[in-house]
Amino acid sequence: MNKNSVPLLTAGIGTRISEVSPRVGGKKELAKMAGLSESQLHRIVSGDSVAKIETIVAIAKAANVSLQWLATGEGRMVLGDDQAGSEASELEEEFALVPGYNVQVSAGHGALPDAFEKPTRKLAFRHKWLRFRGLRVKDLVLVFAKGDSMEPTISDNNTLMVDTSQRDLQDGNIYVIRTDGHLIVKRVQQLLNRNVLFISDNKSYEKMEITQAELASLDIIGKVVWIGKDM
Repeated sequence: MNKNSVPLLTAGIGTRISEVSPRVGGKKELAKMAGLSESQLHRIVSGDSVAKIETIVAIAKAANVSLQWLATGEGRMVLGDDQAGSEASELEEEFALVPGYNVQVSAGHGALPDAFEKPTRKLAFRHKWLRFRGLRVKDLVLVFAKGDSMEPTISDNNTLMVDTSQRDLQDGNIYVIRTDGHLIVKRVQQLLNRNVLFISDNKSYEKMEITQAELASLDIIGKVVWIGKDM
């Protein structure tokens, strides 16, 4: 289990999701509004997957129901305006919502990304955890990994949190880099001749040596500071 995004061990949440889904037009629409795939929502409803806190937050917001009720079954399903405002304030005090974009970052041979326009989802992270990591919400974006070159560290379709304020390449860290209209994700190593190696954790991929002149033409999007994956 990833300690950075601890699931809520809730009972009966599948039943409550089924209860609220008609409010927005059914489970398919609820999944879309909450930034989930239909299969993800189905696994939660059926009990095959434990809902993480950011997922429950997203579902509660999409269905406009009480987060406490959805997560625990306690309290009222739909709150009055004053109560809803209080709950929302408490939620904002505890959690930051990091925007996610429908952008694929290649962990393979390169994928042409969509533009960073409007977020397609938001995931909740505790302010305390972000402060501990020295991260600021305004600098963070979430994107999807595509490919297998960074296996086993990053798998296909994993969510990556990228800190766009950290663009100075440092040994051993992983960065998202734009090159020729493509986004790639690679580990970096500084060489004595001042060139940089782009390294794939999957050893079947060759290292790429980048000269200082070549590096100047690249756009460093930011450092990967969190990887979301199923266990």
